[in-house]
Amino acid sequence: MRYSRTSARRQGIALVMALVVMAILAIILTVVTRQIVSQRHTVHQRHRQLQTEWLARAGVELAAARLLDNPADFVQENHDLLPDATVRIVVEKAGQGLYTVTVEAELGPQDEALMVRTSHGRFRLANSDGAIRLQALRPEKPY
Repeated sequence: MRYSRTSARRQGIALVMALVVMAILAIILTVVTRQIVSQRHTVHQRHRQLQTEWLARAGVELAAARLLDNPADFVQENHDLLPDATVRIVVEKAGQGLYTVTVEAELGPQDEALMVRTSHGRFRLANSDGAIRLQALRPEKPY
């Protein structure tokens, strides 16, 4: 069996074309993989931001519940609600029956950057007809 030169050239060109197609596919797959990894990182960061924001809001609600229970003794609390998360609640008396709540939530394991969110609330404590009511007020200034 003999091969002609044109047959050998065709096989060589086919091999070169196959290598070029494989290289192009490798480049495309590398780009797609990088985009997927980047988007996954972005989604993870957004998840952490939202989790920290909701932890801060939950701290304000926890402070409101504590104010309803015993307003005189409640000044400051620290909670570890989640692993790698800390919620710091500070309550200041702003006047007769007025309380200002500041909550700072921190979330972040040691191998990631610390995510911090702060939430504020103002409440008026009223005692009417033997029932204690807590009214949420708008902040005096934007935070």
